[in-house]
Amino acid sequence: MKRVPSFAAMILLVVGCTGALAAWGQEGHRVINLNGARSLPLSMLRFRDVEFYFADHASDVDRRKIRDEEESYRQFIELERYPEFYRRTMPADLLSLQKQYGEASVRQNGYLPYLALQMYDSLQRTIAAGDWNGTLKVTADLGHYIGDLTMPLNTTMNYDGQLTKNNGIKWRYEIELMNRYYNQIYFKRIDPKKFENPAADPTNKIFALLEHSHAKVSAIMRADSAAFRVSKKNYNSAYYTAVWKETGAFTNELMQEGADLFATLVYNAWLNAGGVKVRWPDDERNRSGLHEREPEHLEQNYPNPFNPKTTIKYTLKESFYVKLSVFNLFGQEMHILYEGRQSEGRYECVFNGEHLPGGVYFVRLQMNDRIEARKMILTK
Repeated sequence: MKRVPSFAAMILLVVGCTGALAAWGQEGHRVINLNGARSLPLSMLRFRDVEFYFADHASDVDRRKIRDEEESYRQFIELERYPEFYRRTMPADLLSLQKQYGEASVRQNGYLPYLALQMYDSLQRTIAAGDWNGTLKVTADLGHYIGDLTMPLNTTMNYDGQLTKNNGIKWRYEIELMNRYYNQIYFKRIDPKKFENPAADPTNKIFALLEHSHAKVSAIMRADSAAFRVSKKNYNSAYYTAVWKETGAFTNELMQEGADLFATLVYNAWLNAGGVKVRWPDDERNRSGLHEREPEHLEQNYPNPFNPKTTIKYTLKESFYVKLSVFNLFGQEMHILYEGRQSEGRYECVFNGEHLPGGVYFVRLQMNDRIEARKMILTK
């Protein structure tokens, strides 16, 4: 039977708010993709430079549900239907699972972890082909599916609490709770490691995250029931405070594990595709000078040279997620002047370099996947 969303989710679907049906909502997926990208090594600077693209496009998968019905079956798996999971003998690939249970049955039960594995393979191919636009899209989608794995309710038949009288929990836990508390999720930067066994490690790590996530289903239901009593049978602030108190710690742990796995998969896909030896077509164009041009959004700071203050101005022609920062000649980020979403308009800020040694610096404006830079000279 096809999954039926809760009444609140159905209302949002009718009025067109399809993004709200995403596991963790847009903010949860966004922070997993963003912090995963920030964990990539400096040798993958091309990927780190577009961290906000991965964040901004973390929910593209959910937007495709409108025109692609199959997308709904890719974002969950009902593990109770597979006794092999509890014996840790699940088939390693989707084809083997389909041979055992039938393609139609597997589709109805969802196949999220296998889709994540397919996206990992696709990412290796797009990187090896030097297809940067394809790599951007596949990486963002991979992060989304890994984020789905961190959502316990995507792993169970009892996805909306309908089997335990916790009806509507999917909306309350995935969307509303995350909208209220996503800014309290704390991520640590953990360097991704090279797979020791490239053939088996991707599968093992994806299913390990799936196991950790599935283990929290009962805890979510208990927290929901207890919070409903505490709030005197109202889904109010007292209810969400109580739920977060019980689930916040393991929710943070799962999202951290998701960000780490996302970074690890991207890093290993890049290594398998050639790593630093990968040649992107735009690299060749840039080396030939065909694409050298003045920044069109970021103005030259004034005064320049300066000591110790200078004014930096830039213009946005549309809404962007912006990061304005100062780097030294070694590519080290010395100061973040602004980070967040800004609407169309002209902006300016003052940079104070009194605590930096004199020398050459670069101010860099990142707008989603677009980057512009200007050279600044601090005289002391």
